[in-house]
Amino acid sequence: MRRFVFWTGIYNIAMGIILSCPWVVDSLGVKVPPSNLWLWLPAILVIYIGVLLIFCSKDLAARGSLVYWEGILRLGGFFVLGGFGFLSDIGIIVGVIGVIDLVIGLVYLIGLPMALNKKGSSLLLDRL
Repeated sequence: MRRFVFWTGIYNIAMGIILSCPWVVDSLGVKVPPSNLWLWLPAILVIYIGVLLIFCSKDLAARGSLVYWEGILRLGGFFVLGGFGFLSDIGIIVGVIGVIDLVIGLVYLIGLPMALNKKGSSLLLDRL
C-alpha cells in the first residue's frame, strides 16, 4: 500500500505540472478557461496533495487518516470531473481523469483499512 500511495503522489505532481501549462491542457482537447488562474489554482492544490501523499507514504501507520480522507476527496473528484468530462463539452480526458480518481479513491477507502488493520471509522476520525 505504501508504494501505491507514493506513486499516486507522483501522479498528482505530474497532473499538477500538466495543469500549470495551458498549451499542454489545450493539446489534450480540454477547453482552456480564459484566465490561467483557473488552471494554476488547481495545479498548485494537486501538487501540494501529491507532496502530502509522498510524505504520508513514508509512515502510513501514523498518517493513514490523511490518505483515507484523500480517498473521500477522490470520490468527490470523480463526480465533479466525470460530470464535466462526460456530460459537457470540456473534454473527454477530464472524465477519464475522474474515473482514475474513482479507482484510486476506492483503493484508498477499501485497501488502506485492510493494510493497516484498522476500521475505516478509526481512520476517518484519526483514532489509534
